[in-house]
Amino acid sequence: MDIAYGKFVAVRDFSLSIRKGSFVTLLGPSGCGKTTILRSIAGLVDISGGQIMIDGRRVDDIPIYKRNIGLVFQSYALFPHKNVFDNVAFGLKYRNVPKPEIARKVGKALEMVRLPGSEKKLPSQLSGGQQQRIALARAIVFEPQVLLLDEPLSALDANMREEMRVEIKKIQKETGITAIFVTHDQEEALSMSDRIVVMNAGAVEQIGTPEQVYETPATAFVADFLGKANMLAGTVSRSGQAVVLGTG
Repeated sequence: MDIAYGKFVAVRDFSLSIRKGSFVTLLGPSGCGKTTILRSIAGLVDISGGQIMIDGRRVDDIPIYKRNIGLVFQSYALFPHKNVFDNVAFGLKYRNVPKPEIARKVGKALEMVRLPGSEKKLPSQLSGGQQQRIALARAIVFEPQVLLLDEPLSALDANMREEMRVEIKKIQKETGITAIFVTHDQEEALSMSDRIVVMNAGAVEQIGTPEQVYETPATAFVADFLGKANMLAGTVSRSGQAVVLGTG
């Protein structure tokens, strides 16, 4: 697919197939197009070419609320005036789920994020890590087909980021939800992902498992971005039957 704003092409020729139940990370520097792709899947950004399919159904031409997608923002995006229960239940109420079922689903979601009994608290009474857990509970409470996570750990301190990495991956495995995770943090991508999509300037540089993109980078950009690497400028030429490698 392509995504453009007027004459500016933010994403070009992006193509990706994701296995159901897997955890895929869009990794790259700020401004490379990864969040734009995530927002287009959610329905917050229109695509200018191509299609978005979920489980064989085209979704880029239908409203956001019909896409059955959960979204976790970097900023949590909790309603400050609503308590935890109402924040988590918001999507269920919007879908006209019966009240007894709402209570059951909210309770189950809070159990999964390890915050049972917090229903009456306001977001201001919670730590940053707890608020992120509530945002995650709200995203999974209606059992979406796809879970989108946009830099969800960037606002947390180092210790909390590590803890939440484990929690997010655990919940994703337990629920079997297909997850698409956006980050600029190489460690997050390498430790959490089944596959990584390395992006640069609106285009895909490489798609592979963490081991593949780290150990056998496809481009100089991937090698440089994924970790320490020695790169030498050189030339390849042929002299008779021999291949000659030159430096400089």
